[in-house]
Amino acid sequence: MLIRFRVENFRSIKEQQEFSLVASSLSENVGSVIPVPRYGINLLPAAAIYGPNASGKSSLFHALAFMRDAVIESQRSWIPGGGIPRVPFALDLASLTDPSVFSVDVLIGNVRYEYGFSVDSTRVLEEWLYAYPKGKRQEWFTRDSNRDIEYTFSRSLPGENRAISTLTRPNSLFLSAAAQNNHELLAPIYQWFSARLWIVDDSTRAFFEDYTVQQCRDERYRASLFAMLQAADLGITNVEFNDEDVSPELEHTFQSMAPEIAEALRKAYGPRVQFLHSTGPFSPGIALPFDQESRGTRTLFSILGILIWSLSSGSTLLIDELDQSLHPELARNIVTHFTNTEHNPNLAQLVFNTHDTNLLGSEILRRDQIWFTEKQFSGATRLYPLTDFHARKHENLERGYLQGRYGATPSLHTPDLSEMLKI
Repeated sequence: MLIRFRVENFRSIKEQQEFSLVASSLSENVGSVIPVPRYGINLLPAAAIYGPNASGKSSLFHALAFMRDAVIESQRSWIPGGGIPRVPFALDLASLTDPSVFSVDVLIGNVRYEYGFSVDSTRVLEEWLYAYPKGKRQEWFTRDSNRDIEYTFSRSLPGENRAISTLTRPNSLFLSAAAQNNHELLAPIYQWFSARLWIVDDSTRAFFEDYTVQQCRDERYRASLFAMLQAADLGITNVEFNDEDVSPELEHTFQSMAPEIAEALRKAYGPRVQFLHSTGPFSPGIALPFDQESRGTRTLFSILGILIWSLSSGSTLLIDELDQSLHPELARNIVTHFTNTEHNPNLAQLVFNTHDTNLLGSEILRRDQIWFTEKQFSGATRLYPLTDFHARKHENLERGYLQGRYGATPSLHTPDLSEMLKI
């Protein structure tokens, strides 16, 4: 489970910003919080991030995605000598050469870990991992490129650490190299990034749509997916597959294209899921191609598979623009699956950004589950929680937000188009 995430100097984020899923002492919806008595904290199953366009809501998600990709891919896939594919804050010249810093606190099983790293555009500058296997902090390893001996390893971390460090390139993470070399004690942290952290945004929606298609073919998940589609009141009565191969005419056309383009088109025109829509009480249903469904139906379908997997596996799921083409009641229903312990027995977490203020007026989210982003005069993102404002328990949060009481709202004006309109 995610406890905290910190990031500095990445995309629109300049100074360090911290996002936390540690519950405060609020008395509302206490049944939805997740107690962790070993560490004296309670964790939250969901959080929402609000803010105007271009204020940095997505930057937080991109930062955690970069951290995840660095852990998974840096040793295996990043080009030796090719540097670090980071995106520093661009509106300040000093930030272009300053390091970018990423760190997470996570709970895996009953053990808390603190892992992080600092990079510039050339190499990994620092990397560290602390563990709390018995409730007290142990320094498992640290890395500092400015030290004569770059790596320091604790006796609490047995394994081929020195050997793996010699295989770790300057532009790859030790954790990534350790996973490639089957380091037993470091496997849980790597697996959290690779299998328990999922991020849905514009760059990954097509992947998750294909993932939902595969789950529709799996009897373990098919019933749950169908139930959620029916519950969404979309008029869908069943799900079936069009397993026809690409037509010979299209295949002949694809053969004249570049292989990677042809493969993408085969995938797009090949076997697809389609929905049956009822036309009456005794109708067997009429099948519609997926591309003829509404944008809202396609959006919901693209995230259903990973929603169900997250709930069943206890994963942490981030969704960029949860309300994208979804009715507010449907978005509320999705959030409720995570905040309701009956629907979420495996302690999955959902973090999302949205412009849907209806959630602020509901009782689904506690006040410590609401965060804001706003753009400062420097162009940098500021991330902060609603609890900074000590909002009262029964305060109208939706009205307060729309009135600008908590910041994070756009400053709009009506442009004068009179001269242009005279043309």
